[in-house]
Amino acid sequence: MTDAVERYIEIMNRLDIDALGDLFADDVVIRLPFAPDPVPKRTEGRAAALALYAGFPDLITPPGFTDVVIEPLADAGEFVAEYRSDCTMLPTGKPYRNTYISRFSARDGKLTQVAEFFDPLVFQSALTPPS
Repeated sequence: MTDAVERYIEIMNRLDIDALGDLFADDVVIRLPFAPDPVPKRTEGRAAALALYAGFPDLITPPGFTDVVIEPLADAGEFVAEYRSDCTMLPTGKPYRNTYISRFSARDGKLTQVAEFFDPLVFQSALTPPS
């Protein structure tokens, strides 16, 4: 039942953005409520989601998601996952280690929603050039 979420983690660990095209439903919604500007808080549709993710390989090395725990929720196709990243911010060369809690919705083996919650202060610190 957690196959789509497991595939997402595995795809992201390779930063294989093209593979996300097969995993995202046409009507996928990506929510990043704590993302700093100018990152959109909500992105709708597969094409827009892939355009958002297309910038990741220029921003970070593969995220190295570890300590992954995926829990199904009471509603079929709904999951919560916890995981950690350990990678490098390419613009600054600084380490980027964050903790995430994400909610996923899946239908027919495809993700219809990814809502990722992370510490924006850790993100911004890793993007701040060294002094």
